[in-house]
Amino acid sequence: MPRELTVSGPIIYGDDLELREGYVIVSGRTIKEVGFDRSDGDITGLICPAFINAHTHVGDSLAKDLPYLPLAELVAPPDGLKHRILNAASRGEVADGIGTTLGEMRRTGTCHFIDFRENGAAGAKLLRELAGEKATVLGRLAPGDTIGDVLDAGDGIGISSCADMPGDVLRAIVESAKKSRKIVGIHAGELNRKDIKKAIDIMPDFLVHMTQAIAPDIRRAAGEGLPVVVCPRSNAMTGVGMPPVKKMREAGILLALGTDNVMLNGPDMLREMEWASKLFLHDDAYALKMATLNAAKVARLDGSKGSILPGKDADLIVFDVGSDTFKCSKNLLSTVVRRARPDDMSYFIDEGNVWQSYSRRS
Repeated sequence: MPRELTVSGPIIYGDDLELREGYVIVSGRTIKEVGFDRSDGDITGLICPAFINAHTHVGDSLAKDLPYLPLAELVAPPDGLKHRILNAASRGEVADGIGTTLGEMRRTGTCHFIDFRENGAAGAKLLRELAGEKATVLGRLAPGDTIGDVLDAGDGIGISSCADMPGDVLRAIVESAKKSRKIVGIHAGELNRKDIKKAIDIMPDFLVHMTQAIAPDIRRAAGEGLPVVVCPRSNAMTGVGMPPVKKMREAGILLALGTDNVMLNGPDMLREMEWASKLFLHDDAYALKMATLNAAKVARLDGSKGSILPGKDADLIVFDVGSDTFKCSKNLLSTVVRRARPDDMSYFIDEGNVWQSYSRRS
């Protein structure tokens, strides 16, 4: 019988992120019960759903903090700086870099991530080997690969841009992925809006960035029901501008948050939420939803992740409400989004596995 663990305190509960006092019983890897009576728990604190990072490139972890360069010089295939670095790296070097990022994700409360994985089927297989089911792996074709190879190795396809391949190849990739019921994600409108129409035309499962989207693009994406993953810290780093987050939300687009390329930014969803709420939304609950339930929907995992409900995976962050950060808080959820830091986390519970924070251990 699975060991049971009771976590008690204020809970950011359910799909509507309602703040309620109570307890969560974890049995094995799942949430067995949520109650709203006061209870003495094995662990106490503010109970928050763990984060889901909706867009990463963790393979780039072996080259952190590169020079400030124009976006195309940094990442454009096949000769952007990151591609030259990856092509020159050994499998072991790439794996070591990914390992550092997986550790950082755990320490900052991320239970799952959606990755655009370079290096074809081999790259997708490496990430699956290292991250297991904690990653939604969206691969890319590499020389010698077939579309089937890449689809078999991961959960779908992550396309850099419509401009990076011939239209017939793009259509064949998307058609094969959809027949296999795999996920298709695509960058669109990051540097300019020239590729937005074609990106929407292929009807992917989600778009990434949409930094340069204007009103007609937003209306069309909303009309087609396409989610958008925004990465504001990455956009600031590359100088491409800021995504029209508020306008996309007002249009009814489901929005999620990603930290993008690890060579540019650490995979810290606390920082990303703070940017999203303060810069664009002034809505802390929606910023948290972008980093939890909405991201789970993009990954097709909202049945098991993204919110605290009985039967879902036990993916929880327990914040220390006695920390200086939380003292005097008038809204605990807003404090999580606007100012919480990794050292405010007492525990991270990942599918029932309990990780005690470094600050707690000290």
